[in-house]
Amino acid sequence: MRKSALGFISIFIFVLSFSLVYSAEKSPYKIGVNFELTGPWAEITKTLRNAMVLEVERINQRGGINGKPLELIFEDNGFEAGRAAANMTKFTKDPEVLLVVGPFEDTLQATTRAIAEREKITNIIVCPSNRVLREMKQRWGFNIAHNDIIVSEKLVELSLARKYKKVLVFHAAHPLAQTLAEYYKRFGEEKGLKVFISPETHKHTDIDMTPQLIKMKPLIEKEKIDAFYACTSGPPGPIVCKNLRALGMKLPILGTHAFGFGFIIALGGEAMEGVEFPGAKPVVYDQLDENDPAKSINIEFDKRWRERYGTPSDQIAGYGHDIIGLIEDSIKRVKGKVTRGTFRDALENTKGFKGTHGLYSFSPTEHDGLSKKDLVFVRIEGGKFKRIRFPGFE
Repeated sequence: MRKSALGFISIFIFVLSFSLVYSAEKSPYKIGVNFELTGPWAEITKTLRNAMVLEVERINQRGGINGKPLELIFEDNGFEAGRAAANMTKFTKDPEVLLVVGPFEDTLQATTRAIAEREKITNIIVCPSNRVLREMKQRWGFNIAHNDIIVSEKLVELSLARKYKKVLVFHAAHPLAQTLAEYYKRFGEEKGLKVFISPETHKHTDIDMTPQLIKMKPLIEKEKIDAFYACTSGPPGPIVCKNLRALGMKLPILGTHAFGFGFIIALGGEAMEGVEFPGAKPVVYDQLDENDPAKSINIEFDKRWRERYGTPSDQIAGYGHDIIGLIEDSIKRVKGKVTRGTFRDALENTKGFKGTHGLYSFSPTEHDGLSKKDLVFVRIEGGKFKRIRFPGFE
């Protein structure tokens, strides 16, 4: 009887041990997501979240990666630097969290990136990097969107194609907009443009820029400015355009790549007609060349997005798609155990990953995945985004 009891206990321990090992092998790859789910960027991050959920569900329905599912863990930072830092710290202290995506806004990134470096965990950033962040020489931070240098170079090419001579820049009061303005001036003047950066600025929360624009009007008239660069993002973009037109100023308006969102046209209405900017490929994916790999990827993703959410996919949804795709691709290329370190190394060795936005490649010296070739020229015409081309430029 005693031997029988001991035998039963031994079998129980063996089965329990096997179950624990099996459970560990099938435990999910956890991804921390530190987004501004409330606040001025709530609608944009909602789109990002929906895209990431859609892609994770698709992967998990196919059996996951290496037989293990992906799991997204969302935390809202409320567009507050302190909460963003607290969320990042919380994720780093959970050994099961493989990497962290976000924050979205560049003004929240300095502290969270520093935490990622200290705790040695990959931090995938959505909003473009700016000069200050790049100078931090980070090993664990990776950027999804085009950086300020690439966008500025492309916008200078658009300005030259339009034969503008003098451009006035009105930028938002945050680091990314400031460096976009500075690089546009630098690259533009190297090509013969005369660029004026207005001392007037605006905040994300401003709902009327008329006072600032009135102060700029004398310069516009005196210097006979050819084009006005609204160097901003989010709701302020269409507000600037509406205020400018309401003041009777009809000069051409240039925008950043952040003008490629549907709500920009909805908010600005007729004032957005004729606005031109360097856009991401998802903005005009149906107008891409047939041999562009991004076209078929966008078509397939847009079909699934419409079936799930009932609206067209867009630039932000494309970022969500590409983030999950890069994560999946990197995990698959890890040789041996998937850890924070081996995942980072695999991501850094990404070469030519095909996404909705173009081809992503990283290296030890380059953590901005997209190139200038992954931008196109876009014009708002008839309430829609239209791809435009210029001989000798694109």
